Amino acid sequence: MKDFCIYAKKCHSCQLSNLSYAEQLRHKENICRKFLGRLCRVEAITPSPKTEGYRNKAQFVYQREGKRVISGIYKSVTHSVMAADRCAICSDTANALTAALAKLFQSFKIIPYDPYTGKGWLKSVVIREAVATGEVMVVINGADRTFPGKRSFITALQKACPYLTTAVTTVNRDADKLFTGKQSEVLFGKGIITDTLCGERFLLSPSSFYQINHDQTEQLYQKAVDLAGLSGSETVLDAYCGIGTIGIVAARKARLVHAVELNPAAVADAKRNAALNGIENIRFTAADSRDYAKALLQSGTHIDAAFIDPPRAGCTASFLNALARLGPDRIVYISCNPETQARDIRILGRLDYHAEICYPFDMFPHTNHTESVVLLSRENAGR
Repeated sequence: MKDFCIYAKKCHSCQLSNLSYAEQLRHKENICRKFLGRLCRVEAITPSPKTEGYRNKAQFVYQREGKRVISGIYKSVTHSVMAADRCAICSDTANALTAALAKLFQSFKIIPYDPYTGKGWLKSVVIREAVATGEVMVVINGADRTFPGKRSFITALQKACPYLTTAVTTVNRDADKLFTGKQSEVLFGKGIITDTLCGERFLLSPSSFYQINHDQTEQLYQKAVDLAGLSGSETVLDAYCGIGTIGIVAARKARLVHAVELNPAAVADAKRNAALNGIENIRFTAADSRDYAKALLQSGTHIDAAFIDPPRAGCTASFLNALARLGPDRIVYISCNPETQARDIRILGRLDYHAEICYPFDMFPHTNHTESVVLLSRENAGR
């Protein structure tokens, strides 16, 4: 795509930027057809409402050029830093904020971290935005707990960026890691921001997993919930639930939702999100999805419908076996990797489940990545 981004050929994050958006959509739809077309009907891909500035989470790194501190992008191929004063798929707010931070880091003589020498303090900055509410969080990641000139820096940051809702600093002592660490300290504000998605409110902490394309996520989740065919009487499983987004949205149309996530911090966020929305018919558990499915089996629980949204590696065969034994009439499988999704659908096919239809969504314009939602039905369920 001509003039999309002057850095695209160097940073390698937007692999499809040389194509028109129509060509990008055809390419991604064809990927879904390649892996899923023999398993079910693949519908036309749903375009993203925004193709630029759609990311609600931006990550920037910094480096010194002489006495100047400049912002940059972490290159996906070489894992090195490329100087860049803006990113085309990040918002204007994020681009303005990273430029302002670069000036402040220079003014306060805060030295960017060099992974080759291990010298310097500033590892990276993560910017999170709540699209629906306009709230903005900045997370400054350092190599240790010593934040040079912290109090004066906070005052200067609030003056330079009055639109900021909160700021947090984290410590990442891992020499090979640049982004958000586990130890954190709130510099000002509450250390969280609140967004609205599909009519529900969600608290976002520095480490919360949250889909980066807000408007497209609403379309995808609405399709997923519609495919589940909920009437209000169902018991639902939400596996790999993260901070509870899809489970909370689905709970409005279900009798009870069992939600499971391996990350305890995400489960804590999910419980707060359910309370924030007054949702009482959802149960969150910090556990491996396979172990939790087996526990439901042992307790005699029957599941009417299931949502699964695993990481790129997909599901384990043992989890899929346990899921099939729970007997949901419908499984809605959300994936960011059509190849592993197809593999798992074949496993479910041997377990009496039939893939009916696939809906691709372009969640990440200009990149290779696509998202797809597949409905599977139990072949002997009488539907």
